[in-house]
Amino acid sequence: MRLGRGIFAWIAAAVITASCASSTPALDLAPPTPSAIPPTPTPDLKLPSAAAVASAFVSAINRQDFVAAFTLLDAPSRAELKDADALRNHYDAVRAIALATNMEAQLRGGLLYQGEQAGATLVTRWESSLVGPFEVTSTLELVFDPPAADWRVSWTRDAIIPGLANGILRMEREATIRGAIYAADGTPLAIQLEFTTIGVQRGAIAGADEEQRMLDLLSRITQLAPEEIKAKYADQPESWFSPIADVDEALIDEYYDQIERFPAIGTRPRFQRRYPNPDLAPHVVGFVGFIPPESLAAYRTRGFQGDERIGLTGVEAGADAIIGGAPGGVLKLFSGGHLTILAARPAVQGQDVMLTISPSLQLAVQRLLGNRRGAAVVLRADDSAVLAMASSPTFSPTNVTSRAIQEGALLNRATQGQYPPGSTFKMVTMAAGIGEGVTTPDEVFRDPGFWDGYGADFRKTCWLRSGHGRISLQAGLTASCNVVFYEVGKRLQERSAYVLGEYARRFGFGARTGIELPEAAGLVPDPDWKRQALGEVWTGGDTVNLAVGQGFMLVTPLQIAQMTAAIANGGILNRPHLLASPRTGSAEPAPRLPLTPATLEAIRRGMIGVTRDARLGTTTYRFAGFDYCFDAAGSIVPCSRIPARSRAGARRLIVAGKSGTAQAGGNAKPFAWFTAYAPADAPEIVVTVLLENVGEGSSYAAPLVRQIIEAYYGLPISPTPRDRRDNE
Repeated sequence: MRLGRGIFAWIAAAVITASCASSTPALDLAPPTPSAIPPTPTPDLKLPSAAAVASAFVSAINRQDFVAAFTLLDAPSRAELKDADALRNHYDAVRAIALATNMEAQLRGGLLYQGEQAGATLVTRWESSLVGPFEVTSTLELVFDPPAADWRVSWTRDAIIPGLANGILRMEREATIRGAIYAADGTPLAIQLEFTTIGVQRGAIAGADEEQRMLDLLSRITQLAPEEIKAKYADQPESWFSPIADVDEALIDEYYDQIERFPAIGTRPRFQRRYPNPDLAPHVVGFVGFIPPESLAAYRTRGFQGDERIGLTGVEAGADAIIGGAPGGVLKLFSGGHLTILAARPAVQGQDVMLTISPSLQLAVQRLLGNRRGAAVVLRADDSAVLAMASSPTFSPTNVTSRAIQEGALLNRATQGQYPPGSTFKMVTMAAGIGEGVTTPDEVFRDPGFWDGYGADFRKTCWLRSGHGRISLQAGLTASCNVVFYEVGKRLQERSAYVLGEYARRFGFGARTGIELPEAAGLVPDPDWKRQALGEVWTGGDTVNLAVGQGFMLVTPLQIAQMTAAIANGGILNRPHLLASPRTGSAEPAPRLPLTPATLEAIRRGMIGVTRDARLGTTTYRFAGFDYCFDAAGSIVPCSRIPARSRAGARRLIVAGKSGTAQAGGNAKPFAWFTAYAPADAPEIVVTVLLENVGEGSSYAAPLVRQIIEAYYGLPISPTPRDRRDNE
């Protein structure tokens, strides 16, 4: 038995009366408050209250116990549905179309009775990942069931959404247009091309006659045969938009009125990503692709359908929220010749971004790095803006091949490669030693070529087998003397097994920098980590190894560059960034390194000595002939062109740097590091290079840093040296 039209009219009149009687404006569509409903008619005293059954049904629906809900239906409803799964399917279909993540129904006000019929106002709140929260108000109908001596729910799909029983529910998605990516000079790196796709939602087709008329129309628009069109959607889920063909926007305008007559026909923009300069900074720019299966669930909670393309690598991924925007949509109900908008949220269009990358410098760095496996990073010293970033082997974003994947070419070694820092970490050890009061810049150590701080059985050697003799801490940084830093590490261990790791973290290690790229955090080991990861106790030998950048410590080239920039700019650990606009990140001031001005100056002098001290510097031979001065106009010229009487006082272009050689394990050749800033007296740029499995940092990485600095200043590029020395 179905509820009669009279009770429907009675409930509707009650709601309208309540709206008019309240102080709320007539156009306010908020659900009526319980107090505004007219006095509830008294039910037949011979019948029990229907409230308990109504409440039990709503509770079962909310907890998705459709078996319990099905038992509360009247006989005609059960016969029509056949089983609880059918009831579940109706609710699940609405969930799927509305992209609902949650649904909660509530009874509002009292029940209205008319003999053996009753009705209750049901307000259902939906949470849609695409269009946000929305509410619908429907009527829950009940009838008295004499055999059961109780009330039962007389259910139709109108209980879910009014008009749904004889209507079609459809979500029309509004896709976003992905923003473009430009280099600092406006060179386009990634752009979006737009097409219009016409398609069909199979579940919205009313019947065979309408389908044939729809196919005839689509055939005229697309020039495809009707059977070819039908084959594209026939086997697809009812709620899916099945693309038929890309069409010209002018055709859509021409047939607009006819298209609107068919709820099953829809259009969608389709976009294609293009990379006009695919060889320029591919690891920085990245590429787009379909949502990976492991990420699909998370994206669906944000309103994505699953067939969209998102950024997978590079800035395309790291700034995807900015470039990609967020999808929007309109949830529509077509019923009885009427269109009802149930909910809508506009799409957030993607923004164009401009990078800090200099195309000319970027191409020069890529060319200089060549096919050597490794990475090079160039930062602006004062704010850590990325001027160039290269990784090798490389790839083309327009053709990502399986070979490129197998070779590890997609890995951005600048931000995702993790390596022991080698002697580049000695700046941290020096800062910790001075900061903790266990040494001073001028303390003189004795280096006989080995260190027996933990006994002869644990002897460790210096790279210079003959030893450096008597040498200060600052000079030890210049000479990269292991013995000096072993001893400082031992003293720090005696202070605390944690202290050196704590300084490392304050220098930015062990955490992502926050750049707009996928990146690794690296690893700062300490006693807790070793116990949890390896089940072993931390020893003094671990701290001594850490003091010279060996052992378990892992860093990225970008982290080394960030540290070097902080030393160059006076101690501010700025977040490296690629986006010139819009800017991202926290407005909080950047942290400062744990350095006093005197300690910072000692580290800087030690780094200048690396390239300038003919006796101790590990790379002075690599900077031989790098003799440039600033003339009166501020231009950089060979110092030989400065008049002899002015040459002694001329400002020189001096490079401050630090080499590093990190063990790779087994019989593999070590990783080569060099990090530097220039000019030493007023730093402009920072350059960090890491080369995999080639040898010493002074032999292999330092010459490349020199060449990159020469390219930045427009100087003649020095030849790549063929002689190799082991200077650390």
